[in-house]
Amino acid sequence: MSESFTPLISATLSFVVGHFVLSAGPLRGAMIGALCRNGFLAVYSLYAIATFVWMNVAYTRAPFEDLWGDPLWARWASVLIMPLAAVLFTAGAATAHPWAAGMGTRIERDRAPAGIQKVTRHPVLWAIAIWSALHLVSNGDLASLIFFGGILGLAILGMAHMEARKRAEGDAAWERFASRSSAVPFAGLIGGRIRLTLSEIGWGRLAAGVILYFVLLFGHRVVIDVPILPALHG
Repeated sequence: MSESFTPLISATLSFVVGHFVLSAGPLRGAMIGALCRNGFLAVYSLYAIATFVWMNVAYTRAPFEDLWGDPLWARWASVLIMPLAAVLFTAGAATAHPWAAGMGTRIERDRAPAGIQKVTRHPVLWAIAIWSALHLVSNGDLASLIFFGGILGLAILGMAHMEARKRAEGDAAWERFASRSSAVPFAGLIGGRIRLTLSEIGWGRLAAGVILYFVLLFGHRVVIDVPILPALHG
C-alpha cells in the first residue's frame, strides 16, 4: 500500500477510535464531571466533526487503486436498498430515543419503543451502515474501502458498544425497552413478538424518507458528478 494512503488511514482511525475512547465509561464520566453533560457533548461533537472533515479531505486526495471495479449489481443494489436506509434515517432522526434522552423522566422510563424503533432500536446507525456498505461495494477501490469501511465499522461497533454499555449499567428501563424492540432490523417483527403498522412510523416521516431518497438518487450526479442509476452510468 502506498504511503499516500497514510493520511486517509490516520484520519479514519482517529474518527473511529476517538468515538470509542471518548464514550468509554471512565473518560466519559470524568469529562462529564469536569465539563457537565452539555460540555462533554460539545467536545464530542467538535471532535467528530473535525475528524470527519479530515477524513473527507484525505479521501479526496487519496490516489485511485482499483480492487474489484464498478460492478453493475452494486449500483442496482444501491437503487433498491437505499429507500430503506432513507426511511430509517428520517424516521429515526425524528423519533425520540433512549440514547439521547437518557430516560430521565418517568415518561421516558416507562416509554415503549415507538414507530421505527419497532423495526430496530438503532434506525439512524443502521441507515448509516447501509449507506456506507453500499458505497463501499459500489466504488471498489482502496480509498473507498478505507473511508466507507471505517464508517461502516463505526456504525456496527457503535451499536454493539451502546448495547453493552446499557446492559452493564443494569438499567431496568433499558431492559424493558430492549425487550420490546430488536437491535437487528425486522428481527422482532419477523419473530412475531412485535407488531407494527406504517401509520405508527408516521406518514410524514415516511414521506420525508422517500423525498430524501430521490434527492440522493438524482442529486448524486449533480453534487459529485457520479450517477447512481445504472442506465446513466458512463
